[in-house]
Amino acid sequence: MPADLFTDEWLAECNRALADQPNARGTGAARLVVAELITQSPPGRHDAITLIADDAGVRLAAGEDPGASAWLTVSMPDAEALHDGSIDPARALIEGRIRIRGDFRAVVDAMGLLAAAHGALRTRTSPGG
Repeated sequence: MPADLFTDEWLAECNRALADQPNARGTGAARLVVAELITQSPPGRHDAITLIADDAGVRLAAGEDPGASAWLTVSMPDAEALHDGSIDPARALIEGRIRIRGDFRAVVDAMGLLAAAHGALRTRTSPGG
């Protein structure tokens, strides 16, 4: 059973999934830092996480990195739908369910990395996975 979204256990599961991705061994490109800010976050869950991709690999960290090149803000219900794959990120953006500040391209790159990790995470935590 997967851990609750935005808990320390969930971050650890995501980081294991990210480490298993082929592009996790170092980006070879400029450092990518994107923060996700979550509104309506319940107690016991982080209200911000940061994706970092650099020569050391790809990972998530609890909290907001003030040096991020982009921030996306999403409500907890929409974050859950995005992370479980039940809504399309492009549609959520068009509908205003995701707000972006900063470098839009960085958010697109980060979402691509996260999508691959979430697919791997769903496979790991599904029955028989």
